[in-house]
Amino acid sequence: MSQSAGPSTQILGIVNNTIELPTMPEVLLKLNDVIADPDASADDVANVVSKDPAVATNILRIVNSAYYGLQVRVSSVSLAISVMGFNMTKKVALKAAVFSVFGKRKEKIQHFDPLAFWRHAVFTGVAARVLGSSSAVFAATHPEDIYIAGLLHDIGKIILMEKAAPRYLAMLRKSVQQKRPETEVEQEDFGFTHSDVGSVLAIKWFLPEDLAIAIRYHHAPSRDPFHRSLSSLIHLADQLAWRAGTPSTVGTTLSQLDHEVYDQIGLDPTRVEELLTQIQEDFAASELPW
Repeated sequence: MSQSAGPSTQILGIVNNTIELPTMPEVLLKLNDVIADPDASADDVANVVSKDPAVATNILRIVNSAYYGLQVRVSSVSLAISVMGFNMTKKVALKAAVFSVFGKRKEKIQHFDPLAFWRHAVFTGVAARVLGSSSAVFAATHPEDIYIAGLLHDIGKIILMEKAAPRYLAMLRKSVQQKRPETEVEQEDFGFTHSDVGSVLAIKWFLPEDLAIAIRYHHAPSRDPFHRSLSSLIHLADQLAWRAGTPSTVGTTLSQLDHEVYDQIGLDPTRVEELLTQIQEDFAASELPW
């Protein structure tokens, strides 16, 4: 990642000097330490997870879902972690912690509706997972990794809303009034975009490199020099969410679709259209945290 160290460091400096980035939730810090220990057991991980109700609840919900098809209901966090494995546990913890940290704001303000934002995030995650699961390009990628990338793609918007609300809301009003995509106006008003902010958070939280890069380039996948297939997948999933009436912000203009993404993800437009019904069904079946 040496090629990206320069730009990433510059963006980190700019963003850190402009807004206060949140630190990784304590449960994830401790979970990282425990899972990195080769002698750690499921009980050790469960001791950490059980201290965060949101994380523990999500782990039990997922292990008891149809995805695992268990014959007996699991009520023990330790047993659930044994079934799911450490890697999946970490992904579930990340998802739950993100909702916990950034899901507290409930009121709708002008062009930002928190519930609509999270619906968009979930739809994008679901769409990315369905598309990725149907493509040979992502055969070696776990569907939940793809889902997390979709879920977190716009997390920079939440940070801007939490840490620079007056400027961010002014930017949204300008975007709506001028009928220009947010990224254009963000670059103009901030000197960087929500994609840059989100990728910096991912770097600061030591999230996987491909996730940080996909977040950064999800509006410009053709500029991604590292993981273009994943950023292309998230770009298309994001577009599908907007076109399905589930935008992340209210009254703003959808950015342009990069048509090269179809080749990058190994699915043609016709196949993507065929998968829309499954995406809608999976989204309808998903559970939002309120």
